[in-house]
Amino acid sequence: MIEIREITGDDAEALVKLMLQLDRETKYLLYEPGERPADVREWKKKLTSMKPPENGTVFAAEGIGHDGEMRMAGYLEVRRMPWQKVRHRVYIVIGILQQFAGRGVGTRLMSELETWCRKHGINRICLTVIEENKAAVALYKKMGYRIEGHHPKSMRIDGRYVDELTMGKDLEGFST
Repeated sequence: MIEIREITGDDAEALVKLMLQLDRETKYLLYEPGERPADVREWKKKLTSMKPPENGTVFAAEGIGHDGEMRMAGYLEVRRMPWQKVRHRVYIVIGILQQFAGRGVGTRLMSELETWCRKHGINRICLTVIEENKAAVALYKKMGYRIEGHHPKSMRIDGRYVDELTMGKDLEGFST
């Protein structure tokens, strides 16, 4: 069973632990191991000062791990810019631990995101993804996202350049 909820400053330590583990597990997120700012006090301050929906929010997915303990399985960060011209959209970052892959965590996080966006008058969701991250691209397509841009050699992973895709989704009732 997976639980999804918005996190608070009290979750800073668990979130930092999750992010550091993701940095070790996956090559598809921005940070290499050791690069991510990991000061729990700074994250607590950031999460405590975050005022959803004004500047976004962070969702946590929690589930029972291989060890039988309840733990943070993944997260989805929602970033919203302060400028009026782009207040209708958000940019997201998502990360899910490998032990929870294929268990519907991504789908649940993305569904919660869409509910949150509709509730707060946000009607456009944007993201970037490494093209060879087939599982993530498949999830986004399943959720109705379209590829809107292709960025050759956007990142360097394992000594080789990889392409990045820009994807987006307009929520129902939103027309351009």
